[in-house]
Amino acid sequence: MTTTTTTSSISLLTTITESLTSATSSFPAAQPDSPPSLLPPSADGISLLDTKNDLLLSYLQDLVFLIVLKLRHHNGGVLSDGDSGCVAIGDEVVRKLVETRVYLEKGVRPLEGRLRYQIEKVVRAADEVERSAERSKNGRRGGTSNGMRTTEGSDASNSDSDSSSGSAGSEDTTASHEDGTQPEIDDLSYRPNPSALLRRSHPSDSIKSTSRSSGAYRPPQIAPTSMSTTSTTNVASRSALGNRKSHLLDEYISTELSSNPRAEPSIGSNSTILNRGRGALSTRERDKERERTEYEERNFSRLPRESKAEKRKNMGRDGGNARREGFGGEDWTGLGEVGDRVARSIGSGSGKGGVLERREKRRRVGGDVRVGGGGSSGGIGEGFEKMRKIMEGRAEKKRKGR
Repeated sequence: MTTTTTTSSISLLTTITESLTSATSSFPAAQPDSPPSLLPPSADGISLLDTKNDLLLSYLQDLVFLIVLKLRHHNGGVLSDGDSGCVAIGDEVVRKLVETRVYLEKGVRPLEGRLRYQIEKVVRAADEVERSAERSKNGRRGGTSNGMRTTEGSDASNSDSDSSSGSAGSEDTTASHEDGTQPEIDDLSYRPNPSALLRRSHPSDSIKSTSRSSGAYRPPQIAPTSMSTTSTTNVASRSALGNRKSHLLDEYISTELSSNPRAEPSIGSNSTILNRGRGALSTRERDKERERTEYEERNFSRLPRESKAEKRKNMGRDGGNARREGFGGEDWTGLGEVGDRVARSIGSGSGKGGVLERREKRRRVGGDVRVGGGGSSGGIGEGFEKMRKIMEGRAEKKRKGR
């Protein structure tokens, strides 16, 4: 069995050697006087494609050589003794295979991607030359048939047929010239596209350039937007403000009527109790403080606290009502507005007191005259004494007037 395997390996190696020799002799020589070369220079075309073919051929040769080494040094499934040199040659072949494979994968393939535009332009130009040659050949055949038909015409149209045949002959000459010699192709038409290397310009860049040239800033027009306004002149804005829900009612519903669990501050915490127990932070203030803390933790920075001057300024702007309205940690602004509205409705505005003041004055003057004493000031008989003094004064004035 060993003899048969050795004989078959030798015959296979002889066949591979003869095939490589015949393939080598078929390659053209680099120079007229030089022996045949495996890497002939490319007169026309792209050298990268030739390099790719040469690398692929070298890879196949190394692969075949590795197979031959495996077959030569295999003896009944066990490697023979004293084959350290063969092992070194095998390692060298494997290293060469890996190197060639890296050239193909990391070198040739990326370059093909870069030259794809140029390769496609050359291929399209070759196809266009073939199509133009085919069209000229078809046109020449059509012109010849037309010329034969015109010579078979009547004698009355001899002059016309002569002129047509002359023109057809000139067309045939031009067509044959185009068919015989290929038209020259401008090499500059296959150059890379320089505009593809430029950075794409954005509309904002053009706006910046125009604003820089004119000296005035022009904001970029991305999308039409309407400016927000705080005026309440129109009816829609007034109705929107009037329909806005009270924050007191929303807070009462969310805290008292809702069954959802909620987080509450610790009892006695210094962050919620103010003025030594006389006040507490409201929900709005707690939300603002939590938002401030989250911002500081997210941005790793401390926001400046409100200074004493700012506190005095805010107190002066609010008229000292901020603390009174926020008593007990709640906002009583809505109730204060209701009381002011009631006071304005019952006030006369004439400077003589309101309705309640005039009513109290009448009760103080003549409250005890009614039966049962409906007055609320003084003791028993005080109202009668006042009325008696008034009547005596009037009678005295009448006597003096007589």
